[in-house]
Amino acid sequence: MRSNRSTELRQNMGSKYRIKILPSAEEELDGIITYLETFGEQAARNFMGRYREQLELLASGVIDYGLSHLPELSNLGYHACSVNRYVLLYYREGDCVVIAHIFHQRQDYAHLI
Repeated sequence: MRSNRSTELRQNMGSKYRIKILPSAEEELDGIITYLETFGEQAARNFMGRYREQLELLASGVIDYGLSHLPELSNLGYHACSVNRYVLLYYREGDCVVIAHIFHQRQDYAHLI
């Protein structure tokens, strides 16, 4: 059974930010992996590798993707970055980058928030 608390990932000592993954994003990630596994294990592994790379970049503070180009999301403080054909939505909270959602780029994700 899934916890109601968010997952917090510890990053390297040189990282500027901690990464917190909300339960909503964990559930979406599980669904994405399950879906990608129908195309083969390598598809899911490729996605997870790219996802981890993005988390490391966000934690390092080296890159900032800026606010979402969608006004309804940028007004809520969401930033967006791509992970293959998916959009990772996050915001900053103190010294944390909070991963809130992961949607396929074809979804009308602004209306799903």
